[in-house]
Amino acid sequence: MSITQPGRNMLSGIGDAAERSVGTGSDELPAFADLPEPVLASQAEAEAGTEATKMMSPQRVAQAVAALGGGIRRGGSGDTSSGTSVTITDLGGISGPDMIDIWLDAVSVSGSDSLLIQIGDSGGLATSGYVSGSGTAATSGQFTTSTSGLVLFQGGAGVWRGVIQLRRTAGNNWVSAHALQASDGGLVISGGGSRTLSGTIDRICVTPAGANTLSGGLVQLFAGRSA
Repeated sequence: MSITQPGRNMLSGIGDAAERSVGTGSDELPAFADLPEPVLASQAEAEAGTEATKMMSPQRVAQAVAALGGGIRRGGSGDTSSGTSVTITDLGGISGPDMIDIWLDAVSVSGSDSLLIQIGDSGGLATSGYVSGSGTAATSGQFTTSTSGLVLFQGGAGVWRGVIQLRRTAGNNWVSAHALQASDGGLVISGGGSRTLSGTIDRICVTPAGANTLSGGLVQLFAGRSA
């Protein structure tokens, strides 16, 4: 049987056929009135990843991906051309990340200070209690340590390019490693450190270790969760 008639559009034909099929047992078209109302998953159900009977909107899919992991997302950035510090709280929309990469693009300071990366939670930035060190193998004795942040050695020109990687090992314990070009002359530095927070990490700060100010460059964050 055709569901269209001359002079009538397809939707009208489908509607007529559906009406005729109600209560007749015809397998031509289902009765639209008998179709179940779609039920959408809530944000909590999407992020838990266990509900198997509800539909997912594009928004819920994005929330599930962010919560359950399987990738890294671009977070916030900060201009480091002036001021005494830059704090970034945009972690790419990921709550409770397992990994954070901090990219420094020609970040510089006004003098001879080393650079510090500080992490924090809802209680604020942690400004003490770190175990960290940084230096270069190019010349004996060129290294520094700090308990005030994850320290990056100053190579003499006060310019850093490269990445600091943060990984959550257990609970709220964070371990870092870095490999950077520390001056325009090509000096390469490396190092690492750790700090345990009281709560879930939600902010990163870049600041000189002493009285210097920031004088150039950009910092960009990426964050993710393990699958």
